[in-house]
Amino acid sequence: MKTKLIFKYTFFGMALSLLAACSDFFEPENKTVLRGDEYIGESGEMYSGFAGIVTRMQALVDHNIYLFDSRAETFVPTDRDTEMLNLSNYEDNLNGNSYADPSKYYDVIISCNDYLAKIYAYKKEHASSIDMTHYEGLVGGALRIKAWTYLNLAKVYGKVVWFDDPMTSMKDYSQYPRLDLDQTVKACIDLLEKGYDGINASHTFDWSEWLAGTDNINEGNWGNWNYMTPPYFALAAELALWQEDYQRVVDILLPAMNNAFETSSGYYVYMCSENYSAKNYYRIFNGTKLEAHIVAGAITYNSKKAQTNTLSRNFYSAPILLASEAAKARYSDSEFNPLKKNSTDIREDQNFASHSDTEWKLRRYRSSESAVYIYRSVEFYLMLIEALNHLDRGLEMEILMNSGCDKYCTDVCKGDVDVFMETFKGFSKYWVQYSTSAKHGDFGFRGCLGLQSRSMKTDLTDAENIRHNDMEILKEYILEFPGEGKTFPAMIRMARRYGNDIIADLVCEKYKDVVGFESVSEKVRSKLEAGQYFVSWDIDGTSLH
Repeated sequence: MKTKLIFKYTFFGMALSLLAACSDFFEPENKTVLRGDEYIGESGEMYSGFAGIVTRMQALVDHNIYLFDSRAETFVPTDRDTEMLNLSNYEDNLNGNSYADPSKYYDVIISCNDYLAKIYAYKKEHASSIDMTHYEGLVGGALRIKAWTYLNLAKVYGKVVWFDDPMTSMKDYSQYPRLDLDQTVKACIDLLEKGYDGINASHTFDWSEWLAGTDNINEGNWGNWNYMTPPYFALAAELALWQEDYQRVVDILLPAMNNAFETSSGYYVYMCSENYSAKNYYRIFNGTKLEAHIVAGAITYNSKKAQTNTLSRNFYSAPILLASEAAKARYSDSEFNPLKKNSTDIREDQNFASHSDTEWKLRRYRSSESAVYIYRSVEFYLMLIEALNHLDRGLEMEILMNSGCDKYCTDVCKGDVDVFMETFKGFSKYWVQYSTSAKHGDFGFRGCLGLQSRSMKTDLTDAENIRHNDMEILKEYILEFPGEGKTFPAMIRMARRYGNDIIADLVCEKYKDVVGFESVSEKVRSKLEAGQYFVSWDIDGTSLH
């Protein structure tokens, strides 16, 4: 495939509004041609240019979910969409397949590169008048979006074309290096740390403060736009997890989670808490409002601004992907999901609605304006648990997965918070209800949902125990994140550690009792056992995987 097809949208550059009025801020034209030196000529265009990057993200995040979940362990394709059928069935030749096409990833990357070059040029020309705090925050946001996009691109295709220079005209992409997944992870870490123009990716910009009081989307809440870029700590922790730098995962996540517990009010805790419970689980995906205690990063939409995702149609109203009976049955399978007697897992009913007697559609995206989560707070629990499992911290790992720190402090530490913190190194007192006035504490990943504890091995001197725990962690990814693009990458991580049969067994289970998929199951198993879990996509005849 020729360069012009790979980047078929990108030659239009970023989506720009180039309008002075805040009321027009989120009405960018998606195919406005880059204007070269005139691209950023006024301070307002620093912000509208960034909005152009976000419009690319809005087009990418649902596409990203299809590429992961169509090939993961829950969903089987209908015959409504041939391209989705081919992608889901791991066909060899996907060139020309609109779902497999990586263009939307590169659209975002090129937009970030172009934006960084133009905002830098504007800063040089207006050094005395530019708001440097805003400049640093906008640069930091663009860097995080670029790193997140490259990471997901590598998780899908196994290899990326890496470039940092702007592409305002046709260029020969063959001059740029091609990085595999591990090399991409390292490059993303370098990008976050080294940054651009001496600014690393930890800088943030507060949209709600800058645009307070203006006409806007999302019922006057500009704060939703603060979620549009992935938070630094979440992205940095995920990259460290892929790099198997488990101590860095802990060093990044624990301070962020400590701060979240400390600064929250009432039960609205950023991390797992009583508010993340069976009775409140439905609120996570109920409508378009973001729940503050759940969201860490999310892309939102507004149909009045021609902003919609396709997930509601393709998963719900006219599904091209359905959950198999075997996948849905995992929620009540006591070996896969331990349950207390006569109890249920609320996630089963909240995730799926009946399509037929043996087919189930995903309920999470019932509106074309449904938010798409980039990071949810419970994901940090699983990331931290996974890291602790590889750091010989079995006690903390088991407690976080199951009953939580608050119960441990009460039952084992007899309410002595100092004893708790001595045992749980790096955890603050805010993980427990440390006083009668404290209104929150950690109730554990499964404890919040009222589920029976998983059997986690705390003796981590035995490699088999570590493997056992990783498999239990993977089961929670599968139960918690259908249709969010999270489970397939987690399976890849585990397969790289312990063998490809792990991913093959999970994925092929979904074909059980699905009429007409017997031969597909055999073909998919053969590919996955051979490690062929990346999407096959050729550029100019050269495979990227």
